This record gives sequence, structure tokens and C-alpha cells, in this order.
Amino acid sequence: MPIRIPSAGTLLNSHDLLKALSGLWHHHSHTFQAMLRTRLGKSYIIVVNSGTTACYISLKAIAASRTSRREVVIPAYTAPSITLPIKKAGLIPRLCEVSLDTLNMDPARLEEAIGPNTLCVMPVHMFGLPCDMDAIRKALPDKEMIILEDAASSFGSKLGNRETGALGDIGFLSFNRGKNLSTLAGGCIATDETLMYEHMEREKQKLPVLGAIDQLKLWLKLVGLSAAVRPIGYTLLYELVKRFKYTELHTDFISFQFPDVLAGTGVSLLNRGDDIFRRRYENGRLLQEALDGVDGIRLARPVDEAYTAYNQFPLVIENPSRRDALVDEIYRRTGVETTTLYPDPLHRIYDLGYPADDDPFPDATYISHRLLLIPTHPLMKQKTLVRVADIIRSPGK
Repeated sequence: MPIRIPSAGTLLNSHDLLKALSGLWHHHSHTFQAMLRTRLGKSYIIVVNSGTTACYISLKAIAASRTSRREVVIPAYTAPSITLPIKKAGLIPRLCEVSLDTLNMDPARLEEAIGPNTLCVMPVHMFGLPCDMDAIRKALPDKEMIILEDAASSFGSKLGNRETGALGDIGFLSFNRGKNLSTLAGGCIATDETLMYEHMEREKQKLPVLGAIDQLKLWLKLVGLSAAVRPIGYTLLYELVKRFKYTELHTDFISFQFPDVLAGTGVSLLNRGDDIFRRRYENGRLLQEALDGVDGIRLARPVDEAYTAYNQFPLVIENPSRRDALVDEIYRRTGVETTTLYPDPLHRIYDLGYPADDDPFPDATYISHRLLLIPTHPLMKQKTLVRVADIIRSPGK
């Protein structure tokens, strides 16, 4: 049996764990917010327990500012869980086709999705790849329309000198398991809009606060996570770890205020955040160069001036059966866990009112059936990535 290398992971060291434990008696949330405010260059930061909660609170504030509008435009291929905060806020998801070139929302197709009932547009920086935010803004018929930026999987990515999460009117990040910088759970909202911030802060204050016992339980989970993400620990603990993997669609989410134990982890990780994000960028660049021009493979084309801290490296395999065979072959020969993510686009997972016979989003469907994701987290050694690229380049059987 090969040593397993997980598809996602943020390595926690003893200092991170001790800093987290000190959250039982220190208010690290204030420090974490200040660090995020400086990094993102935004006037206001709110931290909560997840990116989903951050999205929900943001949507509540936006809806309160435009009570007559109910539709939220999102890409047709993205995390199904993004529909949960939209519906919980009493709003309606409206889909926009994605681009085969960028794997993100296609600005050229936005006009088809936007109507008089559009509340806001929510571009998602899939896999860490920054969306073309200028093109999205230019495509909006109403230049005052709010852009709610989903940077849940792109913390550390940039367009020019500006970080994703700070490019829209409101942006949110996630620090959950599998994200670019993981504190086990968590999320934040970033904005310069004072009235929006005041509304969101009131919503946050309504959320429950975890007590010391619950925070101690979170710390113990952090200790377990620090062992489980290491390849040897992941291999030895795999039968236990796989019980905690997400295998079914979420139907709801819980919300609470961001605990100081997790904030302590965030403070410690952000102190070396540039190195974490640089490793993700370099691993993705290695794969981009190694796989560019390979027959039967489509790579995402980053937008101009993009610095991509890859959450995972995406490639589209033209032959779906070859994609499925590669998952097994890469694991068998290297121990690396690749993933295929969501098996269908949103309009085939949920009934969102789109026709069942005629596919309105063929590019989203094409991607969903052919996508392969390669880990880029800092635990991935470049020599291992070279071996993975060699396997992908080899002719299919």
C-alpha cells in the first residue's frame, strides 16, 4: 500500500497548536481581524464560523438594501453548498454559464443571467483562479449592482497587487478544512461599505458564542488534524479520517461566532501566510508548465496579472473514462489523492427551474464530467508532482 498524500491540507506545527490553545484565555479574534484588515486592505472585517455563514450574513445585508430584488447570479458549476445560504436568506439562485478557458463565470454570458430581479452577482474564484473582475464589472447593465465576491477557495490569490476577497463590493473567505489556509473552520467578510458592515455586524452579534468546553473540543480536533494531514499520519489513520470526509450534499449549515481558539490558529498561520500561498503558486506553476500542450487535456488560462494560490490544480480531460482511470493510476503509482469534485453542474443537482431536456449550460456540464484536480498544498513535494505530470502525459491505455 503506498503512502497516501491527501488532496488537501494545511500543516499545523506545535506553535500553531499552542497559540490556538491560548485562545481559551486570550481574545485572538481581534488580532486576527486586524491582520486580515491589513492584508486585504479593507476598512471592515467580520469573522464567523464558516465561509457559508459569511455568505449568508452578506446576502442578508444586501437584501436589506434592495428589498424588491431576489435573484443572486452564480456560476453554473461551483460548490452546491453555495445555494444553501442563498435559499436560507430567502433568495433565488440564478445561473451564469462558465468559461472553458478560465473555468470561472463567463462575463460574456452574464447578460443572459441578469434581469430586473437581480439582487447581486456572485463570481466564484474556482480552484484559486481569480475571475476577471474588471470584465464582470463592465458586463453589468446596472453599474451600481453589487458584486459579492466568493473567495472561499482563493485566499492568497491576487489580481495585480489586490487580493481576492477585496475586489468586489463585499467579499468573503473560508478557513474551513481543505481551504488555502485552514483553521479547521471559519470564514470572514471584507468590505468598505459602512452601512453594509453595520447590518452584518448586527447579524453576527445574534450568533451564539461557544463556551470553553466546546472550544477545547475544537482544539483537540486541531491536534487530530495536524496529525491527519501528514502523509504518514494520513495513511495510518485513513480508516478513521475517511469517516469525516464529506460524501453527501449538505442540506443545512450551522452558524456561530468565530472562536478565539481557531482565531489563535489563524494568527499563527497568517504570520507565515505568504510562504503557504507561495508554495501553492509554485506547485501550480510547475503543473501548468509540465502539462501545457498535452493532447487531450485542457488547462485553465489565468487572467492577466493573476497570481494564483491554487487550492487545487484543475485540468479538463477530454476523455471522461481516461479521467477516471487517471485517478486510480496516480494513486497506485504515487499515493497522491486526486479528486473529481462535483459530478454535475448545479442545474442538474437541484431543480432550479431550468429545462431538463435542453441543456442551457453545456460548458458547465462538459467541465463537470471531465474535471480532474491535483493537490497543490505545501505538503506536496515537487518531485511527486513531476511524477504525477509524467503519468498524465503518458498515452492512455
